[in-house]
Amino acid sequence: MEPLYLSTEGMSDAEQMLLSMIFSFASDQLTRDWTIRQGGDSHVVIYNFTNPRARLAWERNRASTHPIPVVLSEDPIPDLQWVLQKPIRTHSLIPFINQLSEWMTNQAFHQPETSFTSEPHDDTLSSLKKRLAEVASSRWPKGGNPHDLKLIIAGNVAAGKSTAIRTISDIRPVNADVSVSRSVSFLKPRPTVAMNYGELSLGDERKLRLYGTPGQRRFDFMSKILCRGALGLMVLIDNRVKNPMAELDYYSTLFSDLVNQSAMVVGVTHRDQAPEPGIDRYEWRLQAFHKPWPVFPVDPRNKSDVITLLDALVTMLDHSRELHGTVGKS
Repeated sequence: MEPLYLSTEGMSDAEQMLLSMIFSFASDQLTRDWTIRQGGDSHVVIYNFTNPRARLAWERNRASTHPIPVVLSEDPIPDLQWVLQKPIRTHSLIPFINQLSEWMTNQAFHQPETSFTSEPHDDTLSSLKKRLAEVASSRWPKGGNPHDLKLIIAGNVAAGKSTAIRTISDIRPVNADVSVSRSVSFLKPRPTVAMNYGELSLGDERKLRLYGTPGQRRFDFMSKILCRGALGLMVLIDNRVKNPMAELDYYSTLFSDLVNQSAMVVGVTHRDQAPEPGIDRYEWRLQAFHKPWPVFPVDPRNKSDVITLLDALVTMLDHSRELHGTVGKS
């Protein structure tokens, strides 16, 4: 009988090592052969619910039947079929995996294909625009103008805000850039002073207006004005700066009113030039302050990376009740 493949999303190195050890040392207790692998197609994916990125991935794939989505959670979730409770232990993992194996055998599961064909960027973006329109309609207050939707893209100088807007905008972006002092010119010759502007057409004459805020802190008053009534916040952090964690703290605080009413996602840029700190450091920082916002490595020149950030933000907005335990204020 062919082996079954399992992959994980959002599990720590220690959890993955423990999982591998249990599978290795208790293989004689398994009714089917299982192999853990990352980066390839699998029969089962375990999503760590305490990790925001993994939870978002589960939200997108929760209806999947191949691969089967399994939730790793500290608490039981009665409405879900496959929930593995933390902490992972041999006496609980083995019966769970054997039960899953039996169910898959009865369902006549087959080996996954070698690879899946990815959707073209244009199709993915079109689908995302529809979701954006639906989320905006459901969250917009009565009497508000659903045709005037705003998304704020914030971050430090040279983090990639202007580039991200240019990457996904349906119109030629408007850039309000001027020359600046020598202290920041080594990062970017013409940093944004007022704002950058782009648009995404959502259909029915609705547009999502993309506003990139100034990177210099002396213009933060403009950022405060821009964020009024915004749908959500996208923060880009340049990993090359002296203290990226301080930048994360700063923007989380600066836009706290907006974030408390909507949602926020974080993109870490320039990791090719500065790989440290790693993404897990950002996640730990946010978890320490009980802020469940997902963090992604991002190249703002890459359309799929920017779409991933936007998709995560839409998912956060769409499931704000479940993720925050309260209803977000529209």
